[in-house]
Order: sequence, then C-alpha cells, then structure tokens
Amino acid sequence: MNAFRLVGVLHLPPLPGAANYAGVSVAEIARNAAEDAVVLEQAGFTDVMVQDASDEPQPAVVGPATVAALAVVGAAVRAATTIGLGVVVGHNDGASAVAIAHAIGASFVRVKVLTGVSVGPTGYLEGCSLEVAQMKRLLGSDVEVWADLHEATSLALAGDLAWAAAQALDFGGADAVVVTRDSGVDDAVADIASLRASGVVPDDVPAIIGGRVTERSIDTALAGADGAILGSVLKDGRGHDARIDPTVATALGRAGRLLDA
Repeated sequence: MNAFRLVGVLHLPPLPGAANYAGVSVAEIARNAAEDAVVLEQAGFTDVMVQDASDEPQPAVVGPATVAALAVVGAAVRAATTIGLGVVVGHNDGASAVAIAHAIGASFVRVKVLTGVSVGPTGYLEGCSLEVAQMKRLLGSDVEVWADLHEATSLALAGDLAWAAAQALDFGGADAVVVTRDSGVDDAVADIASLRASGVVPDDVPAIIGGRVTERSIDTALAGADGAILGSVLKDGRGHDARIDPTVATALGRAGRLLDA
C-alpha cells in the first residue's frame, strides 16, 4: 500500500511575465511562500507544491520570466522545508515544470494534460508527454510525473477515464495519476476504485485526489486514495494575496496524521 501523500499547494500571486503582474517583487513572493511552506510542514503535510495559479489569463506554456520567478520561489521553499516538493507550471507546461523541479531539487511535477487533447479557456491543450520525456532525458532527471486524468479546468475531447489513465501510464510514462471530480471526493474515490478493479491503474501506482478535499471529506480521501492535493481550502481569503491559514492547515494535517496512523 502506498503511503498517503497530503499535498498543500502554494497558489502564488501573479508572477513577472503574467499579464496581470502587479509588481510584487520575486523576493517578497519567495519569502512569503517559504513561510507558508513551513506552516504546512509543521501542520503535518507530507508535501508542498508551488504553482503560478494567479497568472491570468494563464497560458498553456509560460515564458522565461515565469520560469525564472518560479525557480527562485521554489528554491526558497526547498531551503525552508524538508518535506516533498512539487511544481506545476502554467496550464500545461510540463517541460518547464521538469526543468524547474530539477534545478531546485523538487521530487515531482503535476502535468494537467500529459496525453490526449483537451480544450480549455485558452483553446486546445495538447499532451506534452514528449516534451516532458525529452526534458527529463536532457537533464538526467528522475523527477516523478503526476498526470491529471481529465483535469478540472479543461474538457477532454475524447476518451473516458480508463482510456486517459492507460494512455498516461503506458504512453506518457506517468508515475502517478490524479483524479478530480467537481461533484466531490466520494465520486473521485469511486473512480479510483473502478480504475483499480479494472487493472488499468495497478496497486503500486499512486492515485491522488486532485482537489475538493476538505476537513469533512479527508477521511474519505484517506480511505480510498493514496494522496490528496489541497489548495483553495487552505487559504485565508480569495484574493491573489491570500496566504495559508495556519488553523485550517493544522486541522487538516492533524486529521491526516490520525487517520493514516
């Protein structure tokens, strides 16, 4: 059985290179992110993930300024914590995520559309498994690739969940799959159970819930998945300057520790 991964996401404010960048220095963003990462580690989270989530409109592939800023922020988080570190970049920039992760010593990247084709707010999102594999080979990187199956912010143009999982694992070389359902954690757990029962996702491949987990549903996630990625639920507000709420993080971290014992 895979050890449960409780992943807290740092939704960074708009970074240099974003159309809505407001001028906050990268040094300040990095300092705040490192402080929030320490809160998550002390709360009992096993991993933290940095994401340029507030860059709007979010491009499928980001530019050099965003890559540079994310590397600086990620390095600050790495220096401040000892837990696992992940990176997600743009709407689907898997290659840049691998490059940043390799540079800062992160252990995994999340890729929204590793294989297949989806349509999102910016248009078509084509699978980037080739670019991810080429970047890993170029750098000699062993960073894990966590692949979303029909992720929440785009719509797959073809294929059901089983097809998406098979392609991500067999063709895309994913190390873990991420399942998210807008309808809630119960349905995500049911999807994972179905993928396990059919043999599409082997028992030794982690199946992670990609969102919608709260203090009320974390027990369901722990019982039916190998991990959960928590983002907005941890924030102390809705604005781009929102930070990790220590009270919420501690409650969720404590629930994870007790239920995973």
